[in-house]
Amino acid sequence: MMKRFVVPVIFLALLIAAPLLVRGFWVRLLTHTLMFCVLASSLNIMAGFTGYAPFGNMVFFGTGAYTMAVLMNHASMPFTLALVFAGGMSILVAIVFGTLFLRLRGQYFALATTGVAEAVRHVVTNLRMTGGGQGITLPQLAGGPVFVNTFFYYLMLALLVVVVAFVWRLSRNRLGYALKAIRADEDAANVMGINTTRYKIIAWSCSALFTGITGAVYAYWFSYIDPRSVFDVMWTVKMFVIMLIGGAGTVFGPIIGAFIIETLSELVWARFLYLHMGVLGTIIIIVVMFMPRGIISLVTEGKSLRSLLENMIKRMIARKEKSHERIGSGR
Repeated sequence: MMKRFVVPVIFLALLIAAPLLVRGFWVRLLTHTLMFCVLASSLNIMAGFTGYAPFGNMVFFGTGAYTMAVLMNHASMPFTLALVFAGGMSILVAIVFGTLFLRLRGQYFALATTGVAEAVRHVVTNLRMTGGGQGITLPQLAGGPVFVNTFFYYLMLALLVVVVAFVWRLSRNRLGYALKAIRADEDAANVMGINTTRYKIIAWSCSALFTGITGAVYAYWFSYIDPRSVFDVMWTVKMFVIMLIGGAGTVFGPIIGAFIIETLSELVWARFLYLHMGVLGTIIIIVVMFMPRGIISLVTEGKSLRSLLENMIKRMIARKEKSHERIGSGR
């Protein structure tokens, strides 16, 4: 069992040492990557374990960000205390909307959550205390650029460790088993005596907690937020892509997916502006067709890259033969 944790421990050690090895831009890039690791892992609690697609999960990110901004600006609240309130406010929003919408299923739930995110964004845009559409500025962290970058890097890393530990524990306790039962067959779970609505609200609240805290840290990190940036639904789409590429319903899949996507963003997308969507689309197609459980399945299922390529070639040949047979039978 200890062998299973060797690679994660080594990876964590490298992340801890990273600010000592790189500076400036690379520290900010790694911080941004860690942020998407946390966001995708938070989404994974609801989408990966429960099987529900909350495309409006950015409502919690924006809630946490604006709670932090309003409390620090208008109540002169310190960062740590405001962070607690940001997480609590996100949970409250999840409970309210979860009670209303978590009886919906499939595309209806996805559309309802998307509508919620857009509705909250418009409300925030028209509030005076949030700065309206012009956004709001937060107090900056005292210290030089090196200290600020390092502080937020380790803060995101600590948040990632907490959410990974939570997801790992979730995958092995009663709550996690109940969520997996809901994902497999919600009607059967109801028959077995599982209060599916209650468990779904708990799962969404946990997802909201980590997403909202991440939004609060993001707001303090950038010192400026506006409704368009912190309620951007396309960020949720990116979280789904990260989760699916890495492996939905797994502990380390979203982390693998986040580092792959962010690496591609830096090495490919920034240099080939008009090709990046094609590259992303190709990767998604390959993963969905040949690795439906994500890239982490190469490790968990004992697959090798060679066996994967052989399987891809066999499937392509089989499909080609079937198409020839159909053409022959048509004649």
